[in-house]
Amino acid sequence: MPDEIEVPLEHAHEHIAKAHEELHGEGKDGEKKDGGKKEKDGWTRFIAVVTALLAVVAAIGALRSGVLVNGALIAKNDEISHRTQATDQWNFYQAKSIKGVVYQATSALLPPGSPPAAQSRATVARYGHEQEEIKAKAESLEKQAEENDHEADRDMGRHHIFAFSVSLCQIAIALSAVAALTRNRPVWFFGLAAGLGGILALLGGFLGLHLPFEF
Repeated sequence: MPDEIEVPLEHAHEHIAKAHEELHGEGKDGEKKDGGKKEKDGWTRFIAVVTALLAVVAAIGALRSGVLVNGALIAKNDEISHRTQATDQWNFYQAKSIKGVVYQATSALLPPGSPPAAQSRATVARYGHEQEEIKAKAESLEKQAEENDHEADRDMGRHHIFAFSVSLCQIAIALSAVAALTRNRPVWFFGLAAGLGGILALLGGFLGLHLPFEF
């Protein structure tokens, strides 16, 4: 049976100890060297990483916000188009109604049973049938316009929460930069709070939530 392979742990321990000394600023005697500077450098690196993550969150929120705004504008344009078409249909309906009244009055003046009177009554009946079709089409267009209006409002409501997320992340990034320059930890904590709020707002936007206030 072959001998077991031995791992030279002494050298590994030496490398680990050396890395620990370099990380924490400790010499072989266990005393810290430049501990405060290394701690500040580590804190600054942590701020940089968090700031980069917040920038990613802000970019996602801005992209989603822009998509929703464009969707709301398209829905509003569709609403205007459908309302215009509905108005045209109602005008057409009114024109048919006026013509029907004219033909009905004409048929009343003509001799009963005469071909012109019968033709006038047939025209009145045809206009009545056409009016029903025009009315149904106008009401359908108005319904589509209402749906477009609701869609635009829904998209704008979701846009607000994404825009709010972007604003909070921007505030957090600015406070983080100030904290890194001034070494002011309270400012950093305010930045963290703003960044957390931005992340929560982003998640809420993807969940379909809306802001409880105007923004």
